[in-house]
Formats: sequence, structure tokens, C-alpha cells
Amino acid sequence: MSQKNIPSLYLVLLLVCCTLVGCALQKTAAVNPEYENQKIIIEGDIGAPREITVGEMRALPQRTLDASFNRTTGFLEQFKAAGPTIQDVLAHVGVKYEDYKGIGFVGKDGYYCLVTPEIMSDRLLILALTVDGKSELPDDLRPARVCVQGEFGPYWVKMLERIVLYKEIPEKNITSAWVFKNLAEGIEPYKYEYYGSKDDAIELAQIFSRFDNVNNKAFFTMMSSDGFKKNEALNMVSKRYYIKIAGEDAPMNMSPNIKLGMNVKRIAWFSTNADAAVFPEEMIKLTGEQQIGEQKGIPLQVMLEEVQFKNIEGKQFEVIGADGKSVKVGGRDLAKGILLIKDDGTYPVVWSEGTGLSPIGNLLRIRSVQ
Repeated sequence: MSQKNIPSLYLVLLLVCCTLVGCALQKTAAVNPEYENQKIIIEGDIGAPREITVGEMRALPQRTLDASFNRTTGFLEQFKAAGPTIQDVLAHVGVKYEDYKGIGFVGKDGYYCLVTPEIMSDRLLILALTVDGKSELPDDLRPARVCVQGEFGPYWVKMLERIVLYKEIPEKNITSAWVFKNLAEGIEPYKYEYYGSKDDAIELAQIFSRFDNVNNKAFFTMMSSDGFKKNEALNMVSKRYYIKIAGEDAPMNMSPNIKLGMNVKRIAWFSTNADAAVFPEEMIKLTGEQQIGEQKGIPLQVMLEEVQFKNIEGKQFEVIGADGKSVKVGGRDLAKGILLIKDDGTYPVVWSEGTGLSPIGNLLRIRSVQ
């Protein structure tokens, strides 16, 4: 190389070095320490709570996702997301994902959603730190958003603040199925505002007080008439949580911590650990109709199967009316009865001819007595 070219080479190298240093400085300047130090608390059945920052989560392997989900309004939301899996987040703080039966995700606004074992095993759960290429999320998403591809909007928790881990979830053992309207008789409705309309709603705490046995560690399960199922931790729905029973989209869950569009609409039934409550007008969309004589209604056995009664044929049941009258029925004979939906707001039970069973004028409850 000639002596004349050496200064030129030095100049080129100097420019390259300055450019690299400038890019590095620019990249460093782009990091917002206050934003990166936002924390998510991990608690529950792990002893002392643990925490992880946004910066720590960015250092984990990042999964990309063409995210899409349907809100319960029917609106399709789509965006590109990137972030670590919940397995990697938990592993970073020394927690094994496989050791847990349920995960509760809690947003800064108090919204809560429980992910059950079947979702944990079937779905990839990602905590999105980047949405549509933006690494600093807006206030209504930061510090992270839960992404559960294949599930409806209520599972996509925004502003994730806490992760609650459950090692054991008490198994459901449903022993009673109630008609909600008759169960709620005498409870003063609360006027809950929904899109400008104030509609009657019943507080769940008052419903729970009428059940025989409520285990606050159990799942609270809701099923809509279109087949959407959602679980909550029971202690999360025991205060300021309502079922709207009138107006648009009723029956529907309502709470100050549930944003519009994240509700479960047209609920067909819900259950605690031992009791289920049904809304016959929606339940019939899940069970279909059965005809006895000239009348059509919900087949009783199918209804109990839908709300997760077990070993129906091997049990004895008491079918109880709102007037206190009742009839004892073997599990096999439940297949011979249907629940009617009358225009006057009553729900009679009638039986096939030859059973010798007395009709019930307005069903309150079917309970297992064995």
C-alpha cells in the first residue's frame, strides 16, 4: 500500500469507529431505565413473593406471535407481539411451571383472569413486552400483556401486575343445580350501568350465602350459551361482583374491575365447588330440547351433565319446587323429565307417562341426596 493511501485508510477507519460508537450511544440512550425497571410480582403457593422486571424479561428468549382474538363483543383484535413465555419467566425466578394447577393474572386495574390446567397444557402463554414493534407499551398495556392464542379476549389481561400461582385447586363436586331466578327471589337488585342503561343485577355474595357449602379456594366457572367458558378464583368474585339479569347481553357478569367487552355474555350457567345455577333460556341453547307429550323443554339429565354432575345414574335426587314441594327421583329416571320455560316466568318440571312421578310447578333446585 502506498504512503499516500495510509491517511485515507485511517480516515475511513476513524469514520467507521465513530459511526459504531454513535450507534451504540444512540441505542443506549434509547433505553428508558424507569420503564425497564417496572416489576411484575409473582405470588401464591410459592412461599415469599418474587418479582421480575421488564428489563429482566427482555433478556429472556423472546417469542413472536401474530396475535389475534375475539372480544366477547365479536370484534376481532389483531396485533404483532413479542415477549417471553410464562414458563421462562417463572424459571427465571426459580419456579417450575409444571408444579402448578392454575395461574391467576391480575392487571393494575384489578382485572383478574384464572388460567386452568387444560389451558396451561394446551396453549402457549406469552407475556408481550413489544406490541406492533413498540417496546414501550402505552399506559393501558404496560408493563406486559398476557397473550393466550386460541382463547377469547377475557384471557388477554392488560397491564399485568401480579401472577398468582395455585398448586392445588379443590375439585368440583356439584351436588345442587338451582334455577337462578328462583334462587335469587327476594334479593334486592342493584342498578348496574351498562352502555348508558341501568339494569338489574344481583350480587354474587348474596347468592353464595344461600348455598350449602362454598369453598373460597375453588374455581368459579361461567359458561355462556355460545360455549365460551371462563374460570375465576372464587375469592375474587365474592365482593362487588354481580350477575346482570336484565337488559342487553344478560345474563352477564359485571364488576368494577371488568372492562366492557371482557364480560361473559348470555351466561347459561355458573358453578362454585358444590352448587350450580342455571339460566334456562340460555341453557336450552346448550342442551337442546326434548319433547314429552305436547311439551318441549330441557332434558333434566343433560342439564345436570352440562353443569358437571358426576355419576348421575348411580345417585338419588330430590327435585324441589319454589313452593317447597318435592319429589324423590332415581338418577336413571331423570332422563324421563324435562324443564319447561313458561311465558309467565315459571319453570315447571314434567315427566313421561308411566313414571308415577309428580310434576313440579316451578323448579327451585335439584339436589343429590346420595
